[in-house]
Amino acid sequence: MDSNFNNENEPWEFSLDIDDSDLQLTPVVRSSTSNPFRIIPGPAGLVQRAKLLKDNVFILDPDGALMSTQEYMQKVVEDVGEDADFNSGAWVSATNYVNAFGGTVTGCLGDIDNLLKKGKLEQVVAIVKSCSPNALGDLNVTLKDLSGTVPGTINYKVLDVGGYGKDITVGAAMILANVSVFTPKPSKHYLNITKRNVVEVFRKDTVLGSGSG
Repeated sequence: MDSNFNNENEPWEFSLDIDDSDLQLTPVVRSSTSNPFRIIPGPAGLVQRAKLLKDNVFILDPDGALMSTQEYMQKVVEDVGEDADFNSGAWVSATNYVNAFGGTVTGCLGDIDNLLKKGKLEQVVAIVKSCSPNALGDLNVTLKDLSGTVPGTINYKVLDVGGYGKDITVGAAMILANVSVFTPKPSKHYLNITKRNVVEVFRKDTVLGSGSG
């Protein structure tokens, strides 16, 4: 794999458990101007694939045949199935909610540098992995999506005025829009989540087919 490409993705690659046996079974991508790349196993491969497609790099399966987008997405879905976070009722309900409005759930937290537009992320669909109140009454959280994890702060108005105080706990799924990102230094990002960013929250004990709360 090209060393420069690898360095770009260090923040979210470090969270992956990959060994040589995994890499031998993963798809390969080729272009006319570069050496072959191997797609990273699991959901994070979505981010890598998006980058490669910008450079007109095509995805090949282990037998060397060209894979369609639909085929590759199916493989990602199968890989995601091994992660308990993405099998929960909260996550599936959040995904169904986005799909019902014609949207698509893909990872962005592991590739913020490339997906950031005017300092914001257009859509974040993520699981709450940790949360704790701070001295200002806000909530410090860690959010996880299909591509990685990122820390952030949820403004106290989301919890109080917005009425999500009892809903946002570890295991809850959040759908956010136009979220501001604070970047104190390269590759170090924090989400600044306000009431206007919250589209929907699905509690950790959400049963499939039910809404938030």
